[in-house]
Amino acid sequence: MLRLRIHAKLLMAFIIVLLPVLALLIASFLADLRRTEEAILEAQSMTARSVSVQIADAFDGAIGFGWAVAQDPLIQTLDPPVLDSHLREMVRRSPLYDSIAVYDAKGFNRGWGDPNQPALPRVQIGNRKYFRQVMETHAPVISEALELNRPKRTGVVASIPIRGPEGRPIGVVNIMIRSDQLAYRFIDSQLQPMQTIFLADSHSRLAFHTGASRLPYQQSGTFMHLGPLQKALTDLSPQVAQFTNPLTGDENLGAFAPVPRYPWAVGISIPRDIALAPVFAQLRLQLGAFAGILLLNSLLALKLARSYARPVQQLQAAAQALARGEREPPVNIHTGDELEELGTTFRGMAAEVARREVEVKALYKDAEHQALQLAAIIASVPDAIFLASLDGRVIGTNPAGLRLLGISGNAELNMSLPEYLQRYDLRHPEGRPMEPKEVPIVRALAGERFTGAKMRLRSQDGRQLLLSSNGAPVRDASGQIILGVIVIRDITRRPREAEVRQTSTKRIAQEQLTAHPGLEPGQGTGTTWESEGLTG
Repeated sequence: MLRLRIHAKLLMAFIIVLLPVLALLIASFLADLRRTEEAILEAQSMTARSVSVQIADAFDGAIGFGWAVAQDPLIQTLDPPVLDSHLREMVRRSPLYDSIAVYDAKGFNRGWGDPNQPALPRVQIGNRKYFRQVMETHAPVISEALELNRPKRTGVVASIPIRGPEGRPIGVVNIMIRSDQLAYRFIDSQLQPMQTIFLADSHSRLAFHTGASRLPYQQSGTFMHLGPLQKALTDLSPQVAQFTNPLTGDENLGAFAPVPRYPWAVGISIPRDIALAPVFAQLRLQLGAFAGILLLNSLLALKLARSYARPVQQLQAAAQALARGEREPPVNIHTGDELEELGTTFRGMAAEVARREVEVKALYKDAEHQALQLAAIIASVPDAIFLASLDGRVIGTNPAGLRLLGISGNAELNMSLPEYLQRYDLRHPEGRPMEPKEVPIVRALAGERFTGAKMRLRSQDGRQLLLSSNGAPVRDASGQIILGVIVIRDITRRPREAEVRQTSTKRIAQEQLTAHPGLEPGQGTGTTWESEGLTG
C-alpha cells in the first residue's frame, strides 16, 4: 500500500475536493463547444443558402445578358470582322464577364470579344458537351467548371442559342466567367476571418474558391470526393458537417446548399479552431482561475499540514524512543485540541508500558529457567519424543529421537509422511506395511490417545527395530488440535531376552532332574525358578 506523509495527504484531500469543480468546468466547456458548433453550422447553412440564391441570380444574369447579345441583329450576321470589334466593345461595357464569343452551328468561332486575347487562331467547340446540349435543346446552358483556354483559367461558360428566322439555332453566344471573377462577387461579403465560399458543379468540381481566387484547373477537383458536398448535389437539400479541407488539410466546419434551378452547390467553410477560438479562450480563462484556486488551496493545505505535522512528529519520535527502551520519552504537545489529549494519553501509556516491561522481564526469566529445566529433562529421557505439525511433518525431537532415526539434527526432520514411510519402511509387528492413517503420529493428530502401539521400523543401517509408541494430541486453550506428540521406546531386545530366560530355565530344570531323578521339577533343592529371578 502506498505510504504518504501528512503533507501529501492533506494536499491530495484538497485536490480531490476540487475535482468535482474541474469536472463541472469540463462538462460546461463541452456543452458550450457543442452549442457553439451547432450555432456556427446553422449560421453557415443560412449563409450557404443565401449565396446559392445569389449564384442562381448570377447565372440568370449571364443567361439574360447572353439572350440580349444573341438577339442583336449584328450578331446574327455571324460576320467575323464585324463581330470581333463589336464584341470587344461589349466586354468593355460588361466587366462582370471575361469575354464574349460567337460560334456558328458547327462550333466554329465567328466572333471573339476578349480585348486582351487575339481572335486568331479561331477556336472550335463543336465537341464540347455544353455546346451540343444547347444545339439539341435550343435552350441556354450553364456549363460545368471548365479550363478556359484564353487565358488558362478555371471558369464557367453560359451558352445561349442564336435563333434564326425559323427559330432554329444558327449558333451560340458564349459568356465566359473566370473563377476569380466569380469569387470577386463575394470578397466583400460579411464573412468571418478565414471563412471561405466555394461553388461546385454537378461533379463536385470547383468553379471558384474564395481562399484561392486564381484557382488552377488542376486543383478544381480536390473536393470531388467530399461526402457532404456530393449529398447536397444528389439530395438537393442543405447539409452541415465537420470535414477535412482537401486544400489545406485543416478540420473545417462547413455547410452546403444546392443552387436553385441549377445542378450546382455552394459551400461555406471555416477552420474549426478559428470558429471555436472564443470557446477555447473562455476555457483557458476558466482553467487559469481554477489553477489559481488550486494554488491557493495547496498553500492552505501545506500550512495546515505543518501545523499538524509537528505534534505528529513529536509523537513519532516519542514512539521510536519507547521502542528503543527509553522509560519516559518526552512528549510536550500544547495545541489545545485532540492532539494535546493524545500526547497526554501517550505519556500515560509509556509509563504503563515501562511497568509492564518490568513484569514481563521477570516472567520471561522465570519461563526461560523452566524451559531450560524442561529441555534438560526431555533430553535425558531415554525414549524418543516426536512433535508433529498439523500437516503431518515432524518438527522436533529429543536426542533419543535423533539416534532412533539416525540423523544428526532437527533440520533433517522436515519430511512429508510418504517420505517417512518410504525411508523407514514402517510396518506392523507381523510385517504388514503400515497405512498412512495407521501411523502413530497421524493417529495423534486425528485426536486419538493410545499406548503400547507396536510397529517395526527399518533403521538407517538396515536393522529392523521393534518399537512401542504412546501418542496424544496437543490442544490450545480453545480445544483445537495444534500439535501431535508421540513417545517411542525401542523394545527390540525384549523378545530375545524372554527367549534367553526361557532357555536358561529349561536348562537348569533339566540339570536338577538329572542330579535327582526322583524329584519333581521345582522340588528337592529348595531352589525355584522364581527365586532365581529367571521367569518371564
